[in-house]
Amino acid sequence: MLKWIAMVLAGVLLAGCNPVQQAKDARAQVDVFHERLNAGEDQAIWTNAGEQLRKATSREDFVRLLGTVRKSLGPVEETSQTNVNMNTSPQGSFTTLQMETHFERGRGVETFVFSGSGDSLRLVGYNINSPDMMADASASTGPSPRSEERRVGKECRSR
Repeated sequence: MLKWIAMVLAGVLLAGCNPVQQAKDARAQVDVFHERLNAGEDQAIWTNAGEQLRKATSREDFVRLLGTVRKSLGPVEETSQTNVNMNTSPQGSFTTLQMETHFERGRGVETFVFSGSGDSLRLVGYNINSPDMMADASASTGPSPRSEERRVGKECRSR
């Protein structure tokens, strides 16, 4: 009898946790994120982010990151999901999506971490790995003054 109750309880708990729907909901949130990113609605992204993200970074730093992504790579043109991971812990339910994203001027691998489920799904982590973005950031800063001084010093010594 106790085994039967445990099996029914496990079934009820699993029925409430639909991983396919959870992944679909998270994927829909990625689309909303990209729409807002393309529109420059960084404040809306921040406002709808989860408490964990807002505690981990300042609004200014997060908005600066999004601005850098937009300035370096341009608008999102296409994205495809390459990985999904779901985890439930005492801290809550988390869904991580990894996306291969094509922007107007480059590519990036984005990682989104969402907490909650359904309508309460909130972005709690965002990371982008893009050599194209890093190359653009390096090119826009130009040579450092010290390296320019070294070049000029070398030219003077060779005369």
